[in-house]
Amino acid sequence: MKLVHPDFGFQMQFGQGNACELVIESPGLFAKYVQELLRQTEGEEGDFVLSEGDKEYPLSKCAELIVNPLAVDINDKKILNKLYHELAEQSVEDEMYLLTQKVTADLQSYFYQLEQRCPYMLESDMKIDMIAVFKALGVKLENYSDDFFENIVQYTKILAELMGKRICIFVNIRSYLDGVQMGQLVEMAVYNELALLFIEKTQDGFSNGIARYIIDKDNCEIYE
Repeated sequence: MKLVHPDFGFQMQFGQGNACELVIESPGLFAKYVQELLRQTEGEEGDFVLSEGDKEYPLSKCAELIVNPLAVDINDKKILNKLYHELAEQSVEDEMYLLTQKVTADLQSYFYQLEQRCPYMLESDMKIDMIAVFKALGVKLENYSDDFFENIVQYTKILAELMGKRICIFVNIRSYLDGVQMGQLVEMAVYNELALLFIEKTQDGFSNGIARYIIDKDNCEIYE
């Protein structure tokens, strides 16, 4: 898989290591390309192209851009919506179908008995929406750690496993993680077949074996 832009003389190739680093030293260019990636991950037009072989992948569906890793939430709205839809699909499959039918019938019976005790005229849609049930129950993913790095790892795994993302783009993540943690994050991504792109403002002394593409302050391109 590769990520390209017509302004770049290089192609960011995600091979077996599944990770690349893009260093952009010019503040103006840094802001320009991060904003462009942000727009594309939100569904707008842009010039970045993610592809594998002859197939292109829309960044809005296949990429996640993390600008503020301190704010990642494994139970944000888009993740919960995806979780609820997946659970709803599973609720009508195989042996779960009969159990789901029983649960919905019990709920309907409960409402009927409650209605008999109520002095008001009531009506309801007797077709029970399981997604609405999950929301009412407050179903969410368990956050098993308060540790910042573990939260990043858990969030990234969910992006790959639940959300079906092909690439996760971190902006200035080296400001938060040390070399060991960077290596562990890359290992996790390889296991989950998720490509990682680290966009940094400055060159760090360690690379963890990550392919590094540099656009220096003079707009010269360097590949390490």
